[in-house]
Amino acid sequence: MKDQAILAQLDLTAERGVRPERAKAALADVPALPESLLALEAQLTAATDDASEKLQGAARHLVSAGGKRIRPMVTLLACGACGGAMRAAVPYAVAAELTHSATLLHDDVLDDGQVRRGQPASRVIWGNAVSVLSGDWLLTRALEIVSREPAARNALSPLLATMRRLVEGEVLQLALRGSFAATEQQYLDVVVGKTASLFGWAAAAGAWAAGVEGKIPEALVRFGEGIGIAFQLVDDALDYAADPGLLGKKLGTDLVEGKATLPLIRACEARPDLRDRLRALVEGTANGEAVAGEVIEVVKAVGGVDAARAMAREHTRVGMAALAEIPDGPHRRALHEAAVSLTERAF
Repeated sequence: MKDQAILAQLDLTAERGVRPERAKAALADVPALPESLLALEAQLTAATDDASEKLQGAARHLVSAGGKRIRPMVTLLACGACGGAMRAAVPYAVAAELTHSATLLHDDVLDDGQVRRGQPASRVIWGNAVSVLSGDWLLTRALEIVSREPAARNALSPLLATMRRLVEGEVLQLALRGSFAATEQQYLDVVVGKTASLFGWAAAAGAWAAGVEGKIPEALVRFGEGIGIAFQLVDDALDYAADPGLLGKKLGTDLVEGKATLPLIRACEARPDLRDRLRALVEGTANGEAVAGEVIEVVKAVGGVDAARAMAREHTRVGMAALAEIPDGPHRRALHEAAVSLTERAF
C-alpha cells in the first residue's frame, strides 16, 4: 500500500488512459523506487533545516506542497538504468528539485502569481523580497549538496551552466513579454533555457551518480532536453485546450500574462490583427475575459494547439532516440513510458 501511495504522488500515474496506465505499470516494476522516493522527500525537507526562519518558511511551503517530482524521478531512474543504486542519486535528485523550486519562487514574483500547487504562493504569504531570497537560497543549497557528492567533478560545473541558462531563458522571456512579436526560435530559446536545460542536467546526473562518464551522460542530456522541450510544449498547448477543472487554472493564463507561446505565435502569424487585441488585453484597456475567450478560439481554429502537440511529438522522438543508447532494463523502460506519458497528456 505504501508503494502505491508513493507512486500515486506522480501526476502521470493519476491520469486516465492507456499511456498513463503503462507508465504506472512500468514504474511499479522498478525495484526500490518507492523507497528512493521516500528518501527524496525526507532529504528535501532536511535541505532547509538550517535556513533562517523566514527563508525556511517560504522555501519549505513550496517544497512541501508536493508537485510532480518529474526531474528528480528522471535522475533516480537514469541512475538505475546506468547500473547504479538509486539511493546514490538521491542528493542529485534533491538538487534538481531545489533548483526547480527556486525558479518557481522567482516566477511567481515576476508573474504576480497568487497560487502555486493549490496553495497561496509563497510571495503572497511572505512577500516578494523573501520569496526571491528564498529562491536564491535554494539555488546555493543545491550547489552545496552537489559539491559534497562523489561525482561533483562531473556534475557541479554543468549545474552551474544550467543555472545560467535558466536565468538567461527567464530574461529572454521577460524581454519578449507583452510584445507578442516573438518568433518560434525565440520561443524555443526560452523553453530550452527555462525548462529543457534542467531536465538535461537531471538525467545526466543519474549517470554521474552511478559512476558513468562519457557518451552515456551525453545521451541522457539529449534525452532530458528532448522531453523537457516536449513537456513545455504540451503545457503551453494545455493553456488553450485543456479542461479547466483538470488544468487547475483558467485557460489563457499565459496570454493574459503577456507570454507568447507556440500556439499563440502560430495564431498571430495567421491573424496579425490579434497582436493589437492582445496588447490591449495586457495594457488593461480591453475586457480581459472577452479578449481571452476570443483569442483562445482563434488559436484552436488556426491549428496552434495541434502545431504544439506535433512539435512535442517530434522532440519526444528525439529524446527517445537518445534514450535508446542506454542499456535496456526496467529503469530505462520506466523512463520511456513516463516520459511519453507526460508529453502525451490528454486535453
